[in-house]
Amino acid sequence: MRRILLLHTGGTLGMAPSGEPASLAPGKFLDHLLEQVPELGQLAELSVEVPFNQDSACMEPANILALARRVRAAAEGFDGFVIIHGTDTMAFTASVLGFLLADLGKPVVLTGSQRPLAFVRSDARSNLVNAVDLACRAIPEVGICFGTHWLRGVAADKLSVSQFEAFQSPNLAPLAEIGAEIRLHPEAGQFHRQVPAGLGAELELTVRTITPHPGMAWFPVPAGARAVLIQAFGAGNLPMDRPDLRALLEDCRQRQLPVVVTSQCPHGGVDLSAYEMGRKLEDLGAISGGLHTRWAALAKLGLVLGAGGGIAEAREAFQGAWAGEPTPEGAWPQA
Repeated sequence: MRRILLLHTGGTLGMAPSGEPASLAPGKFLDHLLEQVPELGQLAELSVEVPFNQDSACMEPANILALARRVRAAAEGFDGFVIIHGTDTMAFTASVLGFLLADLGKPVVLTGSQRPLAFVRSDARSNLVNAVDLACRAIPEVGICFGTHWLRGVAADKLSVSQFEAFQSPNLAPLAEIGAEIRLHPEAGQFHRQVPAGLGAELELTVRTITPHPGMAWFPVPAGARAVLIQAFGAGNLPMDRPDLRALLEDCRQRQLPVVVTSQCPHGGVDLSAYEMGRKLEDLGAISGGLHTRWAALAKLGLVLGAGGGIAEAREAFQGAWAGEPTPEGAWPQA
């Protein structure tokens, strides 16, 4: 049988019926899982660790980097990995791990649930079974298994706070569709890995994130910020006739702060050459985020900054794909 390491980090799946985080030692948690979902024992030889047990809204960079280190350290002893994680920040963790573990050569499957395993009506059982099944299949991907899909981590985003189909991959077809059978995409596991060396010691998230709206005042970027991430309108448009916005961008250029632009639209992405407003933005030094999700863009930018990079390194990072994130030239068509 395949040997699978299950890392429980918290979230809804392991909550007690009261809604409080369950407090279980690893051995007890494994017994609990096998009692509630005995078919897991038919799929794999499971080991369980609980590196931390917290609401995913409290996830910190140190937690995510610790997960990456633990998976890499255990890679020789296991055939695959399942990470139980809260849904709120799962897409961000999956993006960071997707970059840092792109060369692992083994499946890393993140999952969770909308209702606790202790509830009679829960998606936790099927998500766990599917995640362990996928982790046994030797597909070298880092992805989110939730509902009826397995999604590449660096292309995923949360869609719903209540539906069992809680995640989407708006610009890349799923790695797998899960029904009576698991139907793998022919390109699953097939992507060019070109993550720069030296990443992962730090994840620097002192990033000013901005989601504009019409009529918004553009205040200066605070001292101490290392970069700016703007979730712009449409293909990357902003009100470039506003003096306060132009002053902000000029200040960032003077301070050598990378300014990365993604789109508020989940489908499609940024093309700063498409419209006059985008071209003016590009002229002031903004970097196009292309088809990056908000979480993949933040993860990539945080890893660049954590390695000591600046504008040049950020611009190079967003010109191509590190770990199979979609690009305008290489996105899979949706099924």
